[in-house]
Amino acid sequence: MIHLPGFAELGPRAREERMAAFLKNTWYMAGWAHEIDDAIVGRTVMDIPLALFRDYGRAPVALFDRCPHRFAPLSEGSLRGGAVMCKYHGLRFKADGACSHNPWSEKIPASCKVTSFPILERDACLWVWLGDPSEADPARIPRFGFLADSGRRAAKGYTHIGCYYELITDNLMDLSHARFLHPVFGGESYNPASSVKPGQETVTVSFVVEDIDNPEFPECVWPAGGKKVDLWDDITWHAPASLYFETGVKHHGKSRREGWIIPMAHIITPETERSSHYFWGASVERDNPMGNEDLRALLSQAFDAEDKPMLEAVQERMGGADLRSLRPVMLPHDAGAIRARRLLSARIAQEQGDIQAASATQVTAS
Repeated sequence: MIHLPGFAELGPRAREERMAAFLKNTWYMAGWAHEIDDAIVGRTVMDIPLALFRDYGRAPVALFDRCPHRFAPLSEGSLRGGAVMCKYHGLRFKADGACSHNPWSEKIPASCKVTSFPILERDACLWVWLGDPSEADPARIPRFGFLADSGRRAAKGYTHIGCYYELITDNLMDLSHARFLHPVFGGESYNPASSVKPGQETVTVSFVVEDIDNPEFPECVWPAGGKKVDLWDDITWHAPASLYFETGVKHHGKSRREGWIIPMAHIITPETERSSHYFWGASVERDNPMGNEDLRALLSQAFDAEDKPMLEAVQERMGGADLRSLRPVMLPHDAGAIRARRLLSARIAQEQGDIQAASATQVTAS
């Protein structure tokens, strides 16, 4: 079994049950790269508290956020020469988790160390691996190059949502809710046709609505001059919860090449079984008249003021029940979200089976 620090107080069976809904051997977004430029950030991923910061060479670091002396959170400490200094008694820990300084003695106890996790910076995002370190392949990190493209301007945001992370995926994979929840994205005129394209590791859903007045959001970044438009949203989901959006608008009847496209990232990371980190970003051409703050404010209105309260209300009504156990009514636009859930469930089941098989092999060998 993969050891996950922070769960030592639970028995092996409790750890398996509590983590059964999370895919462990995968990259999770832990934050935006700029968040740790001059600070230590404390962030919990899959119930594991992390202290994120940059070392002396400016490389990102992810340590288990608990000092081994009196268990104070390291994220509340300070940086000293690329090491984090505990605020409680001054012990310092380097990027590899080893204690580099004991202010009370020249001797450093052998057990004075914390777990260090693989972490990489890609496309303005920080990606952390909490599973088996030997399987942490950087090639498996999903790419969102438009967020770091010097030829574009990116607006990035973060929303903390008090719900299970797959509920956010469900919400993003079914945009029919925009008709009722998001007036700036179309409101009553947003009555899309949808299709689903499953892949081996991905699910892509497409939503298209034609011959409508340009809604408020696309009109702000691509004025239609009073003409009718067609809108499309192509959404590609990567397990466990990274979604690439291609949102486009064009004059009705014209080709997509003659319209305008805004790429967007929606990346969800489970914090606990009932809370999630939701990182979102979009980029526009540098000469686009819409400013970054205006773009961020429009997106924040949808995600913070509209999606977040609804998803938290859904979680409250569901309690701690699994979605399938409640036997939800299914509508046609749910097809993409259902496929994504099935793919993720299969990945988790395979991973759990591999871990159990490895444990059985170890027991037999001993």
